Amino acid sequence: MEQKTFFIKTYGCQMNVHESEKIAALLALDGFVRIEDESNADIIIFNTCTVRNTAESKIISHLAVLHREKLEGRNLIIGMVGCLSQRDGIAKQLQVKFPKLDIILGTHNIGIISQVIKHVQNKKQRVIQIQDNRTEMPQFDSLVPSGDRQKPNTHYINVTYGCENYCTYCIVPYVRGKLISRPSSEIFSEFETLVKTLDQPNLATEQNSSHIIYLLGQNVNSYLCPQTNINFVQLLTVLCDKLAEIASLQDNNLLVNFMSSHPKDFSLELAHLIATRKEIEPNIHLPLQNGSNKILAQMNRGYSIEQYIEKIDNLRKIFNKHNQESDPHKSVRQLRLTTDIICGFPGETEDDFAQTIKAMQTIKFNSAFIFPYSRRSGTIADKMPNQLDHATKKRRTTELLRIQKDLK
Repeated sequence: MEQKTFFIKTYGCQMNVHESEKIAALLALDGFVRIEDESNADIIIFNTCTVRNTAESKIISHLAVLHREKLEGRNLIIGMVGCLSQRDGIAKQLQVKFPKLDIILGTHNIGIISQVIKHVQNKKQRVIQIQDNRTEMPQFDSLVPSGDRQKPNTHYINVTYGCENYCTYCIVPYVRGKLISRPSSEIFSEFETLVKTLDQPNLATEQNSSHIIYLLGQNVNSYLCPQTNINFVQLLTVLCDKLAEIASLQDNNLLVNFMSSHPKDFSLELAHLIATRKEIEPNIHLPLQNGSNKILAQMNRGYSIEQYIEKIDNLRKIFNKHNQESDPHKSVRQLRLTTDIICGFPGETEDDFAQTIKAMQTIKFNSAFIFPYSRRSGTIADKMPNQLDHATKKRRTTELLRIQKDLK
């Protein structure tokens, strides 16, 4: 029998990238062949994002093109999985708008993708599965992906799923569910297995490059093992110890990092760990989102701009102190800080925006991901008064991007 080929189009965050790796690994185990040419694929899977309207529009536009091709006779299975599928009411809309869309799976149903595809092939029936009660781990949680990844030096391990912060602009808690922490024993086992699969003598595939293992979660700082109650700092310490024990990794060609981290839970203990453990990649992403205390409160972020700056100052001071006390004959680790900023949140005045500019100029991030506020149906912010017009949001975003460029 001729092997069927598949193509995965991934939108959104690193969590989605990792889940696409897992989808590819599952399908490969069942004999499907991954290709990078969408036009020749027998199966096309959209792993979707719904954080911003721009991503959602791109997904629907792309789907419409393929749906038209299928109506015109192309023999193709089309699947949509992930956050957009999970969003309230979207699956029903997709059923009506795209009758040739074969598969719709929610965030916790992706693990059954292989058997669902086989069902569609054999029964010629559409499959829709959206799990409303997302209180358990996704079904493919422990699968370690094969080496078929777009960034061969980047590896991911989930430590948490879901989020309970309920930032007023964010759709994630509604599509990913409540916070679930994986048992630490599973994380340690997956970490050890992943490290063993890497070719130790040839880890650095490019000059001065390292392999990075990212610990993933919507808020990794909230991690708490359901069996042993160890927290994120304790988990990260154990993983650093495991890397330190491996003699072939003494040149730091395999490091660990994490994303995303929430400022309200970024502790002094974690800052000390980042500064003192060479096994941690010193590239820290800490989303600020806004520089105005009024807007931060309306966003339900749980910290003030003063508290955020204090955390950054502490991290830099501890990092610099450790570097000064380190062996002068060894290379100095360079701390790199990145962030996210939302421009044009409902009710943001010119004074609020000026405070964000001041915060950026004070902190001086190495890089910043700056976006205009995007309304998401179902979130609290979507119903807030004083929604800003597109032109204002675009102007502020453009200005802040220019300021960040000048600060680099």
